[in-house]
Amino acid sequence: MTYNDTPLIKAIHNYKKNNPTSFHVPGHKNGLFFHESIYKQFEGALGFDVTELAGLDDLHAPTGAISEAQKKAANFYKAKETFFLVGGSTVGNLAMIYGAFNRGDTVFVQRNSHKSVFHALEIAGVVPILLTPEFDQYTELPIGISEETLVEALHDYPEAKGLVLTYPNYYGVSIDLKATITYAKRHRLLVLVDEAHAAHYAVGSPFPTSTLNLGADVVVQSAHKMLPALTMSSFLHINDKLSDYIRHSIKEALTMFQSSSPSYLLMASLDGARSYAEALSKEEINQVLAGVQEFKKELTTIKQIKIVNWPDAYLCDPLKVTIRTTTNLTGFQLQDMFMKHNLYPELADDKHVLLVCGLGVSELPFTHLHALRQSLEQYEVIEEVSSNSFQNIKMNSQKLELSSVELRRVPKKRVHFEEAVDAISAEAVIPYPPGIPIVLPGERITKQTVEQIEKLIAAGATFQTEQEVKDVLVVDSEDSYE
Repeated sequence: MTYNDTPLIKAIHNYKKNNPTSFHVPGHKNGLFFHESIYKQFEGALGFDVTELAGLDDLHAPTGAISEAQKKAANFYKAKETFFLVGGSTVGNLAMIYGAFNRGDTVFVQRNSHKSVFHALEIAGVVPILLTPEFDQYTELPIGISEETLVEALHDYPEAKGLVLTYPNYYGVSIDLKATITYAKRHRLLVLVDEAHAAHYAVGSPFPTSTLNLGADVVVQSAHKMLPALTMSSFLHINDKLSDYIRHSIKEALTMFQSSSPSYLLMASLDGARSYAEALSKEEINQVLAGVQEFKKELTTIKQIKIVNWPDAYLCDPLKVTIRTTTNLTGFQLQDMFMKHNLYPELADDKHVLLVCGLGVSELPFTHLHALRQSLEQYEVIEEVSSNSFQNIKMNSQKLELSSVELRRVPKKRVHFEEAVDAISAEAVIPYPPGIPIVLPGERITKQTVEQIEKLIAAGATFQTEQEVKDVLVVDSEDSYE
């Protein structure tokens, strides 16, 4: 593998060559002082944890090494401009939505978006219209917004200014969004995409195409999720057709939401991750995928699990392997079995476990898989019964009952979930991972929603909450705002 030029990494190396004495932040002084319990593990990285020194540029006003590194990333991703993010895709979602829209704008948003998207919509003060995605009937997982859903939504809300999509879903799967994005652009909607799990799509086939190449105006990607980058390292890409005014607004938003002391470790890892992906040859990619296939073949020898084979019509990330339990074990219990044998999945839901492979070749964990197989042999394989959970869901658009501003003004109370049906929620209910809210503040709680939450609780899901998940904060009386 021959790596392409890495301007920021080179600049930090040049700085270190002079063996500089630090009279600046950070306080570890180029690694002189650090807690002894982790010093050996961190020693090699501490010298790269620098600040805005001469020759190292400034993320918020780049003219040197950072600017060059961002330009190389933009060139690789075929973007007009790329910004380095040191706060994950979260800060990218905040900045692109805050910068793209005006307070009071009506904006379509995919209902299964990450919580950071909904936080951004609230901060921006826009009016979100929730679009119900299509679902895969076998896994019951959301897979994207169809053109038909957008057509109907625009008929109901012709004043809409934009569309916020998620692509792909956490499991690396999506429907083809080309028709949806084309229709949106034809009707002058700004298209913003949370593409957190697709930073590696730029390496080309057999990976799907980024929505940036389908006409999306702004795309946010978590480099750290699928590329070899440090956690929180992400990109924000801007299309060449986006107006200079909105581009400037997004850049200004980044200065608001990103730290004024950005980590050079994270930025250097972005420079390196781009170079790593750009340097991959077709032969090397084939070797990676051959390893994934060998891993999947080994998994098929375990009768208590089944690899999900997605329909050919879907766009799928070959580095992600979704496993379905074929026993009475829930997906969360199956995940526990994996971890018991030092195999750590990315996430679980009530029926599935998600395994994420890396963009490189590594030794397969045959010993751990053999031990897992033996442990699972005690569980009886049961015949699958098809579910009709989503059979009656209509693809439609939905407006929140109350805005965040209105919610602050009304009395609230906490009730058990079974008492919450038809009430308006005053808080979000979020299983994590994946961080996708089941209930949003201002949304009316349905019987189906309560059943879904109770099902996840029974299966062993983890929720981001301050207390045990058994009740929910709701609006006390609707009379107060009618």
